[in-house]
Amino acid sequence: MQDLAKKYADRLPEIKKSVEDSMEYFSENVERYNEFMRFVFSTSLTHQDIGVLQTTGKPTIEFNILEAYVSRLRGEFAKQMPSVSVRAADGVPVSELNEEFIQTIKVIEAHLRAIFFDGSNDMLEYNVYTDLLAGGFSALKVFTKYVNEMSFEQKIMVERVFDPTLCGFDPLARESHKGDGRYCFELYPMTKKRFEDEFGKNLADDIKFTRALSGFSWSFQNDDEDIMLVCDFYEKKTKRVKIIKLSNGHAVSVKEYEEFLVKWAEMGHIEQPPMPVGEPRWTVIESICRYRLCESRVLDYVETDYKYLPLIFVDGNSVNLQVGGAST
Repeated sequence: MQDLAKKYADRLPEIKKSVEDSMEYFSENVERYNEFMRFVFSTSLTHQDIGVLQTTGKPTIEFNILEAYVSRLRGEFAKQMPSVSVRAADGVPVSELNEEFIQTIKVIEAHLRAIFFDGSNDMLEYNVYTDLLAGGFSALKVFTKYVNEMSFEQKIMVERVFDPTLCGFDPLARESHKGDGRYCFELYPMTKKRFEDEFGKNLADDIKFTRALSGFSWSFQNDDEDIMLVCDFYEKKTKRVKIIKLSNGHAVSVKEYEEFLVKWAEMGHIEQPPMPVGEPRWTVIESICRYRLCESRVLDYVETDYKYLPLIFVDGNSVNLQVGGAST
């Protein structure tokens, strides 16, 4: 663990700055999310409103009609949730669009339905829809986990994140799902004791647990308990490679094709292997890596199998506004 922290220690300031900049950029939306959630599901009176009513001798009476309306919409949504459909990807050769390919599409579609509508996703669609109605946005997480504690088989999971306000995305992302950004991250709070049990003793000794006077805080005290934020930071890595198209319709990198020819010869095939068609071209291949870090060090680093960023921003009803020269 300590060797890993030293290896990637030079990235820590850069990653922390990206997290802090993203949280600052999205802070007004987070404030609105929390304010609207409180307004819909708790009380429509602020502490200032209650103080004024008490000072003037008026009762603190309120009539919350929004929660009933939101609950009605959620009930209607639960009866007619949107489904998923699968189609052939653009560029699939016509020769492959046979009956076997069509049956494969149906199997994949059924598999995706099982992922999204599995009982283990904890009312995924219902909770995300609630976030959109009351708070204005939500976030999903796609990941894999083992089927059980004694299994080596993994399954794909889609879940609502623990807290959408603790997720962040690249401010330069422009797609509604934020998947075109350079990075995304999820923060989750831990007590100091749990952190040391999971990552090792003495790793939090250099953290002061003092809340910043303004801006983002990586650690703080809550009711005399030390709380720290651990961050899963997902970053895109790009690699420029040369690719070729083969006579069978598949496209591979030049390096992969050379390795394929070696294996083809070793297996003793007498037929001619698929040959390149046309001119090769350069392209950029993206991969996703994950840094796990806290305020003072990098805790873990993994080269994932993800093709896309695993956190998905779910937009409600938003617009891009220019306020004081900055977009919100």
